Formats: sequence, C-alpha cells, structure tokens
Amino acid sequence: MNKTENIAIIGFGLLGASLGMALRGGNYHRLGWTRREEVRSWALENDVIDETCDDIKNVLAKADLTILCLPIPRIMEYIETYAACWKPGAVVSDIGSVKEVIVNCGEKFLTPQGVNFIGGHPMAGTENSGPDAAFSTLYAKAEVFVTKTANCSPDALNSVKGLWESIGTKVVELEACKHDDLVAHTSHISHIMALALTEAVLDCDDPDTLALRYSGCATGFRDTSRISSSSPSMWREIIENNQSAVFEVVKELSKRYKNLSEIIENKDYDQLEAEFAKGKKLRDDWMKYKNNG
Repeated sequence: MNKTENIAIIGFGLLGASLGMALRGGNYHRLGWTRREEVRSWALENDVIDETCDDIKNVLAKADLTILCLPIPRIMEYIETYAACWKPGAVVSDIGSVKEVIVNCGEKFLTPQGVNFIGGHPMAGTENSGPDAAFSTLYAKAEVFVTKTANCSPDALNSVKGLWESIGTKVVELEACKHDDLVAHTSHISHIMALALTEAVLDCDDPDTLALRYSGCATGFRDTSRISSSSPSMWREIIENNQSAVFEVVKELSKRYKNLSEIIENKDYDQLEAEFAKGKKLRDDWMKYKNNG
C-alpha cells in the first residue's frame, strides 16, 4: 500500500477518533473532519489525524477512502448531500450498526458519480461516547462486517477490507439484509434486555425501596445493565432502522422468557437447573471461540 493513500475519517466520536488513533504510524495519510472546530483542533493535537480543514468538501475531494463515522441518519444525509464531492473511483464506507438502508442509500447516490460504496460495521464499542472516550485499541481483535453486493467493485471491497485488517480486526463479508438480521440477534436485543432489566429493578417510586435496591445491586447487576447507559438517541435510530428484524428477535425472547416463567411458576426446579446448565454451556462455548481468536 502506498504511504500517501489518503483516508478521510468523518466524525470524531468514540468510533471515529478510535479509528484515527488505531491508524497511527500506519500506511495511510489521515484526513479528518467534524463540525466543531475545537474538536478538529483536538484531533490534530492528539495525533488522531494528520490533516484537516474548515470545509468538508476539501477533505472529501482528497480522499481515496472515506469512513463515515456518524449516526445512521447523518451517514445517509452526508452521502446524499456530498455525493458529487468525491473523486471518481474513490471508495466510501461507514461504521453504522445497520446496513441495508445505508447500502441502498450509498449505491443510489454514489454509484452514478463513479464512487464506490461498501458498507461496514465494526463490532466494537463501549457504553461511552464522544472523543474523550476514544482509545487506540478499541478495535483490537474485533470482527468487522463488510457488505458485498452485486454492484460493488472487488477493488473497492478489498480497499475497505485492507483498512480494517491493517488494525488487527477480522473481516467478514456479509449481505446487508443478513447483517441486519444477525445484529438484531447478537447486539440490538441485548440493549432491549438491559433496558428492561434496569427498569424492572430501578424504576421504583418508593424512595426507601429504591435506596435498598441501590445498596443491593452489585457486580451482577452492574455487568448485565451496563449497556443501558449507552446513548438513547443512538439506540432509537438503530432500532428504528432495523425494526422488523429486532421485533422478530423480541418475539423469540418473549417465548424463551415465558417458558422460564412457567418453569418457575410450576416449581419445576430440575427443569430450571437444566435450563441454567444449557445456558452455561452455550455461553462457555462462545467464550472459547472468542478466547481462541
């Protein structure tokens, strides 16, 4: 890879700023832009990027590869608004948590301009947000989904894959619709569950009872409720743009929960222990997969 290949990172939240940090000393010249001038200055001063300017159009015009690290509605807004700013042959990708609506938007507005769009989604993040939460190893050993469509250029696909592989991630090619069904099962439902748990335990009007629950909640509650501290607006946008897949998983979860409720109601503790054993094995097998890389 040519050292002078220009990558533009648009947006310096947790994911965008962490990407710039992960690319330090690598094979890219890091361009970057965000709306707030003080954040652009911070990114330069902290070696998150190598170059910026006031006008996003100038950044996009220089970019060989652009990663839109923005909320889902803004990703689609920027694709449509700035479609004519990228040079023909440039590659544009994103980090959005849903893919079908974004890929459709990218191909609709960028393909006529001779610009390649490849959807991307790194399975990385924390409950925190903003540039102050960024760190260089956020993506270490993460899996990254990239969308391969009938319209995409093999060279463009390889460009996006090469970027993510350069910072130590594992890249998986997946159709956009299959991606959205997958993450509804593996990510989005976890946030629904954490929300329900947090409300069931802490949404209490009696101050004395709430004080007791505060003192009674320990590491188990902390760990299982952690992601309910994520951005409410972000999760509204994610689920709004993946509603049908998420709703199907919520229905599946309801069936599982109803089964456990009936087991407890019937005092069938042998069956309850069997369910706990099943859950333990399922999670232990997954942990082995993760620990073995």
